[in-house]
Amino acid sequence: MELLHQETDEQHPMAATVVCQKLNDMEVACDRRTLTRDIQALNDYGYEVMTTMISHEKAYYVEDRSFRVPELKILIDAVQAASFVTDKKTAELIQKIANLGGSHSADILQSNMVCFNTRQHHNESIYYNVDYLEDAIE
Repeated sequence: MELLHQETDEQHPMAATVVCQKLNDMEVACDRRTLTRDIQALNDYGYEVMTTMISHEKAYYVEDRSFRVPELKILIDAVQAASFVTDKKTAELIQKIANLGGSHSADILQSNMVCFNTRQHHNESIYYNVDYLEDAIE
């Protein structure tokens, strides 16, 4: 599921043979019959793995995303504008947010970066203090 979630979308389905090869590369035994049963099991458990055809071969993709590209872009812009987050943590957060949309969307999101004229802090502990404050509030 994670492989399909990260590397596929409606415009970029992955052929069954490619899915099997990638899983075998990760040392997960897989053949086309097993893959078909596993995809059916994922769908039975509520995941939405869609099936399409590429030439004469089945291909799969995950259409449902928790966040759409415009929503992720808003989150990325908010992180960039936050002056209390260091440059290093800003870059890490942007990478994580971009990856929520899958690898194809991540490339798009990171290529259209807006530079905000905010001064970033250099103290790494400020980032962790947010976690401490959240724990204290709870």
